[in-house]
Amino acid sequence: MFVINVFGLGIIYRVIELPNNVVRKMETLAQNANLRFPDVLFDYDVLEKCGIHSFNDLPVEQQGVGCLIHSETSVEIRQQRRKLITFPLSDFANQNYLFPIYNLKEKLFEVIKKEGFHYFFLYEVIKGRIVKYFMHNFHGMDNLEFQNTRFEFENQSLIMLTGIKHKGHLLVPDSDDSVVIEQHVLKL
Repeated sequence: MFVINVFGLGIIYRVIELPNNVVRKMETLAQNANLRFPDVLFDYDVLEKCGIHSFNDLPVEQQGVGCLIHSETSVEIRQQRRKLITFPLSDFANQNYLFPIYNLKEKLFEVIKKEGFHYFFLYEVIKGRIVKYFMHNFHGMDNLEFQNTRFEFENQSLIMLTGIKHKGHLLVPDSDDSVVIEQHVLKL
């Protein structure tokens, strides 16, 4: 059995779709409670006043986990207890070689918006083992395809590893072992 671990910094994200009337009610409650609007989405008392019982009950349009392309984030491939390969994800950003070292596929993150709704990108920055993948066989780095997603917002751009394919088959992410170090909300 082979294991791919990704350690370092990552993001758990959710795209929340809220009707206009709920957003107006939240904005009013935020003003009355002297809160910034983004903080309302993490405040259980205010959410409950809007008819939402917890953060997990917010209507999710899309969600996922991504590993930040960052010098602190690394990939490790193991066979049982033996480490086969380790490399930093920052290598993905520096592909200035004559021949590419990694098979990369990049896509742009998109949200299809509906009339009468507001959309918010909630993300939590996590640190630790972000994700783990299992493979029965490993036939070398040439058979791995790393799927990156580019998230572009008004003043911010993030590139994250969001999936790995082995011989054309998408690997299913398993557990993580990380802690949340920051929470953010961006209006889309």
